[in-house]
Amino acid sequence: MVKSGDYQTASEVLRHGLRLLEKEDLLKRISVGSLPELEAKLLKAAESIDAGKGVDADQVFARLRNRSRARRANA
Repeated sequence: MVKSGDYQTASEVLRHGLRLLEKEDLLKRISVGSLPELEAKLLKAAESIDAGKGVDADQVFARLRNRSRARRANA
């Protein structure tokens, strides 16, 4: 990749590879396989909220806090 001119140094190649791995890990953690799939899910959620089918923010944050506590307890 350095020889082709896409990157100037091997360090840049490694950094790019690490960013890709981080993105892949994030997508797995939020249960989507790609950025377009994530975008579709977000748009569907926004439409649901616009239609008045949203979930109370306090309930959402409580679930997130509980999930975070559980993960820390299992780590």
